[in-house]
Amino acid sequence: MTTLENHKQILHELLEDIDEKIRNDLIVQRQKILGFALSKASAHLLAILLLSKKLISSGFIVNHRYFGSEKMATDRFSFDFPKKEKIIPLMIKQEAFRDKLCYGKHKDSHVVKEAIKNLYALKEIIEEETGEI
Repeated sequence: MTTLENHKQILHELLEDIDEKIRNDLIVQRQKILGFALSKASAHLLAILLLSKKLISSGFIVNHRYFGSEKMATDRFSFDFPKKEKIIPLMIKQEAFRDKLCYGKHKDSHVVKEAIKNLYALKEIIEEETGEI
């Protein structure tokens, strides 16, 4: 079972890795790795929010695949949670970025930058709701 503290630790490691690639100007060269890390970080962010609000148990898995479509996401997360109307679209968008970045040919830097921007928009919302991260 992944606890709230485990999610925070994993998220911290993922964010450090993402920031390292940004600092070293490797976002285009490492975009496939970034696609996976951005998607995983998004899932951990949502898990942190839901666990901190006691809306899920520590055994609940927030899988990136749940955001393959709006229908899948709303079916899986049919319960209410803070800022759901903003978070679900960002999660769906992050899953689309994962597919773009991780599979097929390399994308231009603007696609990678948009994926990073999307993650940090999600992070900002969840930080506002939880008061931490």
